[in-house]
Amino acid sequence: MECIDTILGRRAVNFFDSNKDIDLEVLKDIINKAATAPSSYNIQPWEAVLVYTKENKQILKEICNNQPKVEQASADLIVIANPKAAIEHADDIVNSWLELGYITEGNKEAVKSAIVDSYGVKDNVIPEKAKLKAVRDSSLFAMNFMITARCFGFETHPMEGFDDKKLRDFIKLPDYKIITMVIAIGYKDQSKKLLPRAFRYSFEDFVKLL
Repeated sequence: MECIDTILGRRAVNFFDSNKDIDLEVLKDIINKAATAPSSYNIQPWEAVLVYTKENKQILKEICNNQPKVEQASADLIVIANPKAAIEHADDIVNSWLELGYITEGNKEAVKSAIVDSYGVKDNVIPEKAKLKAVRDSSLFAMNFMITARCFGFETHPMEGFDDKKLRDFIKLPDYKIITMVIAIGYKDQSKKLLPRAFRYSFEDFVKLL
């Protein structure tokens, strides 16, 4: 039940205590644990930029439509989807599988080709399915990050309210990569009270049983 309590206790918190910081090593630990999220072929098509300094949080706040929580939070994690990850990560993945006994030397190249083909990226042409796979899997990482943060006793808030071009320029992001979301993380401002959780649809409302 402790796990269920953690999941149900996660909220998108709008107000953080700007006087309390999360140690950088703790943030690294949370991100490393969040990176155990699943992904197609274990390609892990996510990258991230951790905005940690006061100066850079101020810049990011302006880019994120001046949302106060961006600056009040201890840090902000910019989650990025990489549609070329199948090409860039394939060697690391198959070499790991070979070492662990998942595959043999004899079928290593065939497995690598299957991984690359599953994304369909060729000659720098990125098909829609590669973008969808990267965004989907990077979102799994993002959710894992928020749950892990809650396990550590911190609060988070995912955001899509930002100027994409300005944010790309700020973090010097190549055109082919996709910004999935920005997640603020920090200590909740205890002087503020959370309202009850908003309406949620139930099983009967959104599940089709076959």
